[in-house]
Amino acid sequence: MSAPPAVPPPPPVHPPQPPKNRGLGWFFAVSGSIVLLLTLGCILAVSGGNLTSEDGGLAILCGSPTLVLGGVFLWLGSRRLKR
Repeated sequence: MSAPPAVPPPPPVHPPQPPKNRGLGWFFAVSGSIVLLLTLGCILAVSGGNLTSEDGGLAILCGSPTLVLGGVFLWLGSRRLKR
């Protein structure tokens, strides 16, 4: 006599989630880095490399919204890639 076939284990309660798409995270991370680098380059070009001059203060003041945007994009990208 042969042994009865083994009973398969019951299916999991929740099906496994599909792997996360990391494309959007990479997009945010790369575009945030590019925006930050270009903004810092423009600030240095406008101020002539001297950030303590009057032109340097004006360049930082005008470039700060773009710096914040680049930082937020970089932060969002790094958060999505950590998941």
